[in-house]
Amino acid sequence: MQKIHLGHRDGLDDAIRKYGSYVSAVIRNQLGDCSREDVDELCMDVFLALWKNRNTPIQDLRAWLVRVARNKAMSFLRKKKLPTVPEEEALLVEDTTAGDLADARERDRILREVLLTLGQEDRNIFIRYYYYNQPTARIAEEMGLTLSAVKNRMSRGRKVLREKLIERGYQHED
Repeated sequence: MQKIHLGHRDGLDDAIRKYGSYVSAVIRNQLGDCSREDVDELCMDVFLALWKNRNTPIQDLRAWLVRVARNKAMSFLRKKKLPTVPEEEALLVEDTTAGDLADARERDRILREVLLTLGQEDRNIFIRYYYYNQPTARIAEEMGLTLSAVKNRMSRGRKVLREKLIERGYQHED
């Protein structure tokens, strides 16, 4: 980020190398069935936005890139008048290599199924926190809950999700 902030092009190249496949996966996940060209174009739009905003302080680059990628994908879908992916199906994708993509998709499918076992309010909290990267204080405020209630629900929800994922053969990793 420091190189980008100073206007060094190699900083942008480093960011593309480090986060390019992740941003691309987020866009593909948001768009669903789409062409490689559309994904590549939106991915480059995300990094162009990073370059244009190089003087803006960015605390968490990865989270910032995810937000911009999702916003670009949603704008693309609105312009094309294509259906958007429901919140429950648009979970974050883990960093993966091409060889791990099938396994990541299977984990995402199982995670979506497990998330659907949570109550609507708990699922909403998880989606806001993990998908939209909203801070717990904002979630509490917008949902009319206390901060402690949101944190407790997230803690209980993580425990339920962990147990259900273990039942399906996925071990919890710290």
